Amino acid sequence: MTLQTHLAAALLGLSTYTFYYHHGEHHLFPHRHLQALLVLFTVIAILQILLDPTLPLSSALYTTSTLTTTYLASLYTSLTTYRLLLNPLNKFPGIPLSRLSTLFLTTRVAGPKNLYLQLHTLHQKHASKFIRTGPNDLSISDADVVKVALSGTSKFVKAPWYSITHPFYSLFTARDRAGHDPRRRVWSPAFSERALRGYEVRLKQYNDALIEQFEGFAADADADADGDRDGESVNVTQWFNYWSFDVMGDLAFGQSFQMLQSASGHWVIDLLTSAQVSLGMVIPPWLSRFLFLCVPGAQTKTKKFIEYAAGQMKDRMAVQGKQAEPDITHFLIEDFNARFGAPGKVGSEERETALRKLYFESRLVIIAGSDTTSSAMVFLFYHIVKEKGLLERLREEIEGLVGGGEIDARSIQAAPLLNACINETLRLHPVVPSGLYRKAPPEGAFVGETWIPGNTTVLVNFYAMGRDESHFVNADEFIPERFSTRPELIKNKDAFIPFSTGPFNCIGKNLALMEMRLLTARLITKFDIAFAPGEDGSDLLQSRDYFTATPNPLHLVFKMRK
Repeated sequence: MTLQTHLAAALLGLSTYTFYYHHGEHHLFPHRHLQALLVLFTVIAILQILLDPTLPLSSALYTTSTLTTTYLASLYTSLTTYRLLLNPLNKFPGIPLSRLSTLFLTTRVAGPKNLYLQLHTLHQKHASKFIRTGPNDLSISDADVVKVALSGTSKFVKAPWYSITHPFYSLFTARDRAGHDPRRRVWSPAFSERALRGYEVRLKQYNDALIEQFEGFAADADADADGDRDGESVNVTQWFNYWSFDVMGDLAFGQSFQMLQSASGHWVIDLLTSAQVSLGMVIPPWLSRFLFLCVPGAQTKTKKFIEYAAGQMKDRMAVQGKQAEPDITHFLIEDFNARFGAPGKVGSEERETALRKLYFESRLVIIAGSDTTSSAMVFLFYHIVKEKGLLERLREEIEGLVGGGEIDARSIQAAPLLNACINETLRLHPVVPSGLYRKAPPEGAFVGETWIPGNTTVLVNFYAMGRDESHFVNADEFIPERFSTRPELIKNKDAFIPFSTGPFNCIGKNLALMEMRLLTARLITKFDIAFAPGEDGSDLLQSRDYFTATPNPLHLVFKMRK
């Protein structure tokens, strides 16, 4: 083994990084890189034996090992040198070791799973709207990023994070307009005004069921105000979760999870929550893919939930057209049947691919419409109870709008204070707190006056953006009037995007707002509500971030109104 041989191995390592790993995306099949290295190792060992049949196998393996070590040392030296000294992102402040790997951020958030709080702290510490979080990653709280990265004219695409469940595919995981827009057109009828009117009828039964449960915990209307009969402490985080999943089970598949009726959780929701935990650990996409593909048991819960959702969709497809009122998946199945025929028909590979996508989209219906709405409701009621006199003002508004009649979506749709409270809650506590990942175009882009290098992964940071004093006056204070009678408290309207914006915005926005308005109006006109003894909401403000917000318990007490 000569010096020239080692130099050739080193040159190969340098070239591998420079011409391959330094360009493009390589996260989808990380195990193939290990396989390629193993093949290279084997080929080198075999070539040595073929060239010198007298060479002992141990010598061939030793030589191959040293050459492989030289190759890897060169490759990683090249990578480290670029990241530490040459990367144009080095000008941005942040976690110092994040220049080398995103795993240093992972180690910080893996335990508390509070990425949104840690990033907000970094933005404040460095007094910067641009924070370095990884070798190729930035968290951005500058409102200018909204138009640049999320608008209809943006050249940004969804980042590699969205493909960690490949080949499972949905409207949410489509990374560019070509994959997203055709599916969006299929989904759109499910959220039309006509469809929402039908959902309102179905929603009422679950609002009734939740109120019935709260009545069982509530104090009587003539109970002593100070004491002995204040009602039982209610973990509203848990109950809003039951409610939202029951609603979406019905709207997705025509049957609820029966959690309100049983007053207990459902195994598949517990499974979903467990599966979502890994999203709160900020694992790099390449490592997520490696775990998903190669480590037995690492993604068992995710895969099991996907299988459950697919089974639900199969059952739902079998009764298509037999329901009195269409649900959300009615429109998805109608499109599938129009293109490929009814279930049971054996078709092309294209049909099977479309069928797998349909199964995976059933998972999206459950998650996107439940976790987010229940989270918003918890934080909304935290503020309704915390802000002195707010409950009474809201109640007066609602009762004035319905005039003694039944509360319905149309009568309260434009309720100024209620809508302002919902907006202010979503500003302070976005349901996707850390925000959305996007990838800059190859040519790069300006965010305001700051240049973002090409192919950088940016996190449009909703939480930090919503609490930035350059965007909102008294940004950490709950002031709903900023969305009604005091618009001067909003300095930059672009900084408020609770449902995102542009072509990838939340298609279920109007459904979520209808759900929140209706349930909130029903509860505040039915009950007097207060913090349970010992509760102040401080634990809630340290809630977890599993990509979607996962609120900690909030305990309230309810009292029947006279």
